[in-house]
Amino acid sequence: MRSAIWEISILIAFFIGGWLIAGWNSFFYIAVGLIVFYNLIMIIYMVSKRSEISRLDMLLVVIAMVVWLAIAWAMIMEKQYNFWGLLQ
Repeated sequence: MRSAIWEISILIAFFIGGWLIAGWNSFFYIAVGLIVFYNLIMIIYMVSKRSEISRLDMLLVVIAMVVWLAIAWAMIMEKQYNFWGLLQ
C-alpha cells in the first residue's frame, strides 16, 4: 500500500513539475486528472478493504489524499479557473 502511494505521488509530481517548468497545459490537465482518479481509487479501496488495511496505512492514505487535493486546488486557483469546471 505504501509503495502504491509513493509511486502515484512521484508520477503526479512529475506532471506538476512538467507543467511548472515547461508551462505545457497538457501536463496541468493530466496532473489534475490523476489527482482526481487517485482519490476515487483510494476511497473505493479504503471502503472495500477496510478490515485488511492497518490504521497506519489508512492514515497515510488520508494524509496523501488531503495533500493532493490541496495541491490540485492550488493549481486550479493558479490557472484562475472557476470551482465547477476547468473550461472557461
